[in-house]
Amino acid sequence: MTQLLQTGLVEFRPRARLLKLIGAELISDEVLAIIELVKNAHDADASTVSIEFRGIASGDGCITLRDDGHGMGLDILLSHWMEPASTSKTRDGARLTKQGRRMLGEKGVGRFAADKLARTLELISRRAGEGREIRAVFDWNDFDTDTRMLSDIKSRWEIRPATEVTCQGTVLRMTGLRAAWNERMFRRLCTRLARLRSPFTQLDSFAIRIDSDEFPQYSGELRSDILERAPYRIDAVFDGKQTIEITLNDSRRSVEHLWNGQGDLQCGPARVRLFAFDLEPDAVARIGPRVEVRAWLKEWSGVSVYRDGFRVWPYGEPHDDWLRLDQRRVNNPVVRLSNNQVLGFVEITNDGNPDLVDQTNREGLLQSRALDDLRRLMYFVLQILESERQRLRHPTGELERQSKERRDDTERLSATAELQRLARSAPLELASQLRRLATKVKDTSAREEAQQRLFIEGYSELAAVGQAAIGLTVSVQPVLEEMRNRLQSIRGAVGSHDRALSRSVRALEEATQVLATRMSLMVPIEKGGGHRRHNMDVPSELDSFRELAGPLLAPRKIALLVDAPRRSVLRVEMRPESFHRILHILMTNSLEWLHGVRKPEIRIKATARGDSCHLVFSDNGPGIAPDLAERVFEPLYSGKEGGRGMGLTIARNIVVFHGGEIEVITDRRRRGANIRVVLPRRRSRATMHAN
Repeated sequence: MTQLLQTGLVEFRPRARLLKLIGAELISDEVLAIIELVKNAHDADASTVSIEFRGIASGDGCITLRDDGHGMGLDILLSHWMEPASTSKTRDGARLTKQGRRMLGEKGVGRFAADKLARTLELISRRAGEGREIRAVFDWNDFDTDTRMLSDIKSRWEIRPATEVTCQGTVLRMTGLRAAWNERMFRRLCTRLARLRSPFTQLDSFAIRIDSDEFPQYSGELRSDILERAPYRIDAVFDGKQTIEITLNDSRRSVEHLWNGQGDLQCGPARVRLFAFDLEPDAVARIGPRVEVRAWLKEWSGVSVYRDGFRVWPYGEPHDDWLRLDQRRVNNPVVRLSNNQVLGFVEITNDGNPDLVDQTNREGLLQSRALDDLRRLMYFVLQILESERQRLRHPTGELERQSKERRDDTERLSATAELQRLARSAPLELASQLRRLATKVKDTSAREEAQQRLFIEGYSELAAVGQAAIGLTVSVQPVLEEMRNRLQSIRGAVGSHDRALSRSVRALEEATQVLATRMSLMVPIEKGGGHRRHNMDVPSELDSFRELAGPLLAPRKIALLVDAPRRSVLRVEMRPESFHRILHILMTNSLEWLHGVRKPEIRIKATARGDSCHLVFSDNGPGIAPDLAERVFEPLYSGKEGGRGMGLTIARNIVVFHGGEIEVITDRRRRGANIRVVLPRRRSRATMHAN
């Protein structure tokens, strides 16, 4: 044991410049410094805070911040204001002010903000009902020394009759500015202050006023008239568990969506409001003067985050693409929105979102699973908004109607030119009608061309995936068979000498068999073979599908029940591969919504009704909201996180190609999701001869 010669206690003795080093880390620039001081006024229960700028362009001016909050007495100044990181703002375990406001400032950032702005701070404060005020002066340059300790720096205070503060509140007068302010800095400050408060609520009469002798033209007002003209809007409320309530555009009804991503979201409850814009010249002109609207979007676009009604910086700043929307758009530029097309607001709370924690430097949230989940929630909401945007931009959405109305572009151009030619020689009234008709034909052609591009975009992406998957089973099955043979050989060689190794080999054999069985499900889907239709027996193919899908459903304990007539002829004119593709799409959709369902099951019922075969595909999941019954078939619409939104579109395409119909049953008498497929029935020769 080591012999001790001497022991004692030691304390940290911080140098005076430590205060400046910490401040430099917490406050990145002058604009953020002003915002932190405004937050302090809010925490003082002020109803109004005014910021006066005098001569700031030269750097020799003065910035004065006044609020009408509860003010400070000498005891508060000495015991709390002079103690950064004190816990004076915590009450009853919650960070609330005397009037019940949620605290915004922390860690004594206000002191550092004043140092960031100017070399000298004059603080004057007065409590309500008192006839005197306190005054303290701080020279921050005194702290910029390598030799003196923090405790060696003394600042003077005094108590005097109230002359500066008329009733109650605090005045911060900062002189000897550290930087000259330019118009860009001032504009950025006004913009940030205008976005400081959440648009979701009117916050207890907290007003911010700015007065400048050099930049009087900036008010920082958020132009509500432009927001109201946004062509695409969405309001989403997430309950923190599974339900997301969505309201689109001017709809008076909201639709409940269930979260269907991988795992639960840990970000907590949130409210989202997004406004989206098209940037084509004609679209911008419909909102207002093009130059003005584009300049406004450049300044205001981005998605801001608010905690308890006040903004979390820097989310939503110009060029702050925290959702990586621009990167997301690269993969699908036709559908996805870029960062400069979206103006948005996200509301969270300190109590409801405890895992979303601010960084120490006040610049954003700490990277965490909760922040990742907040992004995932935002992508889900954006996905719905983007789908609505495509629906409005391309209103001729139904595939069968588009196929009937589509014409060759050359023919349409010829028709338009012919109408214009006839209009030149026709009487005045008829000429006007012909020109309107020519314009209508041209507009219809443009819409259909855009819709066609949309379909091609969606199908091209899936085609690339499908092309890569073609022949997957053929190439993988021999490998799996070889693995099985080798594992059997190893197990035979090991015998009973090593029971643990033998068990491991047997487990690998079973896993290989499961994989081989699941791969067999792809065989009928991968088959090609041209477009020739077959006289297909529906009950037999349903039995085949049940046999193939069983190994995939068994590990998830999902029952597959098939009800099809065995004694009557039920045939349709379709290739079995196409039939299996439809069933596979419907089954995949059901699997995505059966997570967490007790005793999950999928039911397929086939019946003959006259000249039609009715196939009802059902599950006992949460079902499809009636408001979404038609939308689920639209291209690129998906209620699943990261879904491509093309599965049911393809299913409808296959069904329509074979002369049938597909729809969501919304009679409210059935549980879960219920989709009806109607196909023309192929009668037997005996039946046809009998008729």
